[in-house]
Amino acid sequence: MTVVMTVGELLAAFRPVAEQMLRPDEFRAAEFWVCSDWSERLRRVVDTEVADEGMALAWSVAGDDGDSWLWLREGEQELLLKVADDLQDFIAESAFAWGELRPIPPLGQEQ
Repeated sequence: MTVVMTVGELLAAFRPVAEQMLRPDEFRAAEFWVCSDWSERLRRVVDTEVADEGMALAWSVAGDDGDSWLWLREGEQELLLKVADDLQDFIAESAFAWGELRPIPPLGQEQ
């Protein structure tokens, strides 16, 4: 089932996941946004726009930047799991948490 959600809804669904994966100081200073494509990574998509698979959820944590392409065809829970998996890899490869394998929190039931 393809997920239909706005960028704002996507960010609202992802922030609690990121909050559980990052230390409190990392999360407070982190930025999350959606961009339309890699080449335009710093151009943020407005919260009211409908998210599509050509977009990526991007983040900046402790001076390191990363992102995850949106896979909307599998459902919200799978989308969040994919993005959380990419965040987990990012954290493990970052300067601020090199080698740490932070657990992905339980994502609950798809709504």
